[in-house]
Order: sequence, then structure tokens, then C-alpha cells
Amino acid sequence: MACDPPHLTPLPERLRLMDPPPADAVLALVDEEHARWRQLHDRLISLIAGLLDIAAGDRALDDVISRLIGEATVGLDELVGTRIDAGEVAALLRAHGSVGTVEVHGATTTFRHACGSGGRYWRDNPATATVAEGEVPGVPAGRPRYCARCVRSIDAYGGRAWTVAPPAAPDVPCVWTVSTDATADPGHPPNIGHDPGHAPSIGHGPGHGSRGGLDDGLSDGAS
Repeated sequence: MACDPPHLTPLPERLRLMDPPPADAVLALVDEEHARWRQLHDRLISLIAGLLDIAAGDRALDDVISRLIGEATVGLDELVGTRIDAGEVAALLRAHGSVGTVEVHGATTTFRHACGSGGRYWRDNPATATVAEGEVPGVPAGRPRYCARCVRSIDAYGGRAWTVAPPAAPDVPCVWTVSTDATADPGHPPNIGHDPGHAPSIGHGPGHGSRGGLDDGLSDGAS
């Protein structure tokens, strides 16, 4: 499985696709633990969204997000590697419970997914606070604050090698694009997210930021 192409198939489903599949007792145990993980994950996302709202009550949201990026003790390089890899990005999406489609065209891998973290929170809480035009550079207006944090974090780390097109509505897929082309070097400074007390300088020129939401519908539905 380690050499499988990038995919967004949840673990319980992957186990059932094995030939032969694991014993029913194993599948039941995995289902139970997966359900517990989902409850905990949803609670943590809700807490993060709530804390963003509290922090943005008396300071600029962009400054709050910059501090979160700069002071995170676990950097994105620890999750997806220093060199952006589509397989590692797919694993990150699966870890968030995202489901959807994966398209590979040459050096470019495109993930169209029903986000299992901020997007799921938006679907469950459609009245959640969103960003205004220009409030967070590179993030279109009308996207939730949690999504703005995600977009800015990936933008700062991935450069042209890893980009995000956040959806314009909760029922529209989020689109992540990963390029392994040699010219699409990651835009991250060294050790981003490992320098407590220092918010990184984040560029928003060509190759940075995000495109508008896409019009195509969700292919797999929310998890």
C-alpha cells in the first residue's frame, strides 16, 4: 500500500476492498475507532474555529493567522515532507477525513474533495463567520475563517508546488493542486512553523494565493 498512487479512500473502505478482506471483528473494531476519531476531530476543528473568532474579536484576522503559522510547533514539513509530494498530501487529506476524486496529469495532481475539517464544519455550521474582501490576502471573500487559515498556511509553505482553490459554497469541492514540476519549487522559508514568537513573511505574488471556488458539485458527498 505504501506505493499506491495518491487516493482519498478512507481506511475502513480500503480494508473492505482487500481480497480477502479482514475478519469481521477487525472491520468492526476499525469502524468503531474511526467513529471515535471523527468525533474527536470534529470537536477539535470546532474549537479552532471558535478560538479564531475569539482572537479576531480584538485584532486583525490576518495577524492572528500569521502568528498561528509562525508559532506552530509542528510544521507542515513534518506532515508532507520538505519536498511537496502528492502521496503525502493525499495522506494529509485522508487524515482529515476528506473524500473526493484524484486526477493525475503528468506532473500535476488535482484533488477535488469534500473537506473533512474546515469544509465539514462549514457544512454543519453554514452561518460561521467568513472573511471580507481583502481581509486576508490571497483568500477570496466569503470563505470561513478556518478555511482562510488553511489557505494561508499552504500558500506560505507550498508556493507554486501546492495551491488551494477554496470553494465559494459549503457544498462545492475544495481543490488542491500539487505539482512535481521542477520549476514549481515550494515557496516555504526554512522550518516554517518552528520559530515560536516569529510570524513569517508570506508572499502573495504570482504563484501565491488561491483561485475562486469551482462550480462543479461534490462527487463523493460529505464524509
